Amino acid sequence: MRPFPTALAMAAIALCAQTTAVAQRHNAGSSPPTAPPVSRNTPQPIVAVSSGMGALQFVAVNYGVPAPQALTRQLEVDDDRTRAASLSAIGAPGQYLVHGHIPYPRSIQLNFVALGNSDELDAILTVELDQHIVSAILFPQDGNWRRVATVLYATPFNDPRTTPATFLRLDRSLQQPDRYRAVFHALTPLPKGDFAENEADLRILNDRAVITISFVNRSRACAADPAHPGCDLTRRWMQSDSTDPAHRMLLVTATGHLSTHEATGPLAASTQFQDAHLRGFSCQPFVFSDATLHYDPVSNSAPCPTTH
Repeated sequence: MRPFPTALAMAAIALCAQTTAVAQRHNAGSSPPTAPPVSRNTPQPIVAVSSGMGALQFVAVNYGVPAPQALTRQLEVDDDRTRAASLSAIGAPGQYLVHGHIPYPRSIQLNFVALGNSDELDAILTVELDQHIVSAILFPQDGNWRRVATVLYATPFNDPRTTPATFLRLDRSLQQPDRYRAVFHALTPLPKGDFAENEADLRILNDRAVITISFVNRSRACAADPAHPGCDLTRRWMQSDSTDPAHRMLLVTATGHLSTHEATGPLAASTQFQDAHLRGFSCQPFVFSDATLHYDPVSNSAPCPTTH
């Protein structure tokens, strides 16, 4: 004969049944949905550590012009109409084309260099005017010349920090050592002696001029906060990554600091003095895209690898 269940046992059976019913209703979907677990390895977006052209202006065109040597001569003639036509041909701002105010160039610089893949040399005609430096990128095609771009920098002639030599530098191409790139620089003065200098690299690819990369090349930022006196320095440049079999490029960022005494000293404006205070170095790898004709970052900036 089975024993009669006690009151305690009956209460336990009822509680178990109630729990089972609740569990069944939960499994039936009566409870609100639960959010999926957050991944701790969410990839960060890849962003260039620096980009932009600053005070540089780039205008791409496709415009027939006289030969570079002829343009150079026309820029110096006494006839206003001829001089105005030559200034228009190189893409000078409209303020220099007003009748009765056609200026003579302050200086003229003509370079012949292989900027593209053609066997013929391209030309860069750089003209210094009262308030601008203008570089016309000229491309030979079937015995004629075309202006494919103009790079402008608004800067007064009497500023000793900006000349055609500081504005334009010719350097080897990062992809093809037998070709060149035009490297343009523009300095933007900021309050209290601060500045930012932008760099833009130009090449002729697929018969058109393109800016392959641009970034803040150099800067100085002096802190207004008394808790952080002195000036922070930044310097950037592109170089090949010799350790990478894919031959990617590295945008190297170097940082340093000047104390208040150093920042107000007689050597504070010296580039060599500033570079001697660079201490931290980070690297961001870039690869050239045949689709965009531009260098794109492949990962975020990180401390540069050291080799022993």
